[in-house]
Amino acid sequence: MTLLVPRCFRDHPITAALIVLSIGSSAAGLLTSGRWLSPRFSDQGSLLFFLRQSRLIQSFSVDSATSPPDVWLRRLGPGAGAQRWQSSDGHRWWMVWLQDGAPLLVLQRTTASKPSRLASSFPDVELVFADELHRTSFFSTRPSGGLTRSKLEKDCIDRLTRSTAVAWNPSGLSAIAGPLTFALHSGSHGCLSLALDGRRMLILEGSVSSRPLSSAPWSLRRPPGIESAFQTFRGASPTNHRLALHWQGASTKPLFASLLQRRLISDAIEKNYGLTPKFQAEWLKAPMDLQAKLSNDGPFKASLQLSLAFDPRHDEIVNKGLASLASNLEQRGLRPEVNQSTVGTNKAQSAAIIWKGSDQNVLGHWSVQSTTPDQMSLQLSLGGPLEAVLPSLTLKPKSGLSVRFDAKQLRRLGWLKATWPALVQQAGQGELLLKPMLGHRSGQAETWYWLKGQLSLR
Repeated sequence: MTLLVPRCFRDHPITAALIVLSIGSSAAGLLTSGRWLSPRFSDQGSLLFFLRQSRLIQSFSVDSATSPPDVWLRRLGPGAGAQRWQSSDGHRWWMVWLQDGAPLLVLQRTTASKPSRLASSFPDVELVFADELHRTSFFSTRPSGGLTRSKLEKDCIDRLTRSTAVAWNPSGLSAIAGPLTFALHSGSHGCLSLALDGRRMLILEGSVSSRPLSSAPWSLRRPPGIESAFQTFRGASPTNHRLALHWQGASTKPLFASLLQRRLISDAIEKNYGLTPKFQAEWLKAPMDLQAKLSNDGPFKASLQLSLAFDPRHDEIVNKGLASLASNLEQRGLRPEVNQSTVGTNKAQSAAIIWKGSDQNVLGHWSVQSTTPDQMSLQLSLGGPLEAVLPSLTLKPKSGLSVRFDAKQLRRLGWLKATWPALVQQAGQGELLLKPMLGHRSGQAETWYWLKGQLSLR
């Protein structure tokens, strides 16, 4: 069954980041000057139940100076909904998208709340269903006792009860991100608090992971210096105005692991292009700088430029992989040409190969450089020639990843489909900084991230 974006997703647009661009923005219009109550949920763990059973949760704060949301008027009735909204100024409320069906409206329980047989399980909140069928189906998933929170779940529940926030799992993310979901694998689970800096800048902060928050070890802790690191990153000079996306990472895993670690895809890449599992493993370990730029002319809307750093001890694996790839591309009708401008100019650089189609349009380019004894670099382009020298990479860069993007340009490229909220598609520049959390288990350094980000609103 095709997963559709609920109407309430559009009523309250959401940002996910690029790792979370589609998740965060939805609450921007509902942020207030800071007035709210902090309801204490029951010991039976009602919000923990929702966190584990839902694909997405959003928390909001009632601002009686604004009109009540449509979902309040539909579920409570026009008169009762408006009256309840006015009398609940500053209260927290939630939208909970369970795995199936319409979203659940969750309100802080007051004297105006109707009696319910669910009150014993959820004494501090009132559940407002879309209809009787919605109510009936919910009883099959009522919470059981004994739920134990992980550290990140506890942090998430605190965010959802004390601030405007959002939590999601892969199902909730894919409902919005669609074909881009694979690129957001490192943030397929997450929980972020949202705040407005002024009226035109949305600030996001919290934890994201490729694993469920319930599996997070208690030893995890926020990386030190994240605030200063983000300020430095944010203050860096902006890149070329034609740049739609700039992704820099300590490895390619956050972007490619969800594809290459699938046996079916990995086997197909080896069969069709000769790129062995050893080559794919080196690819996943390589530090990366990726740029997507709009193209003003030619057959492509954009070009991709990629720079990777490899350990020279594995140069045979890399070069054999490129040779196999070249052979397979030629069999498919592509024509290689040596870039004469690089011949004999640099002993540390192999001849750059330009790939052309039958119509002589440049489709791509690659070159291998060994500028130092302890590092070799691979530079690639798709959709055109390499326009400029990419930033030099170090084999052991700082951990984590940083992302700059322009939402408007991504929409022009068709990377933000109609499933993405209008507020996201109309946004401006955004920056995301992800740092590995401390205290992770061995082998999970690139599993648990702390995210700090911002998105300019138009």
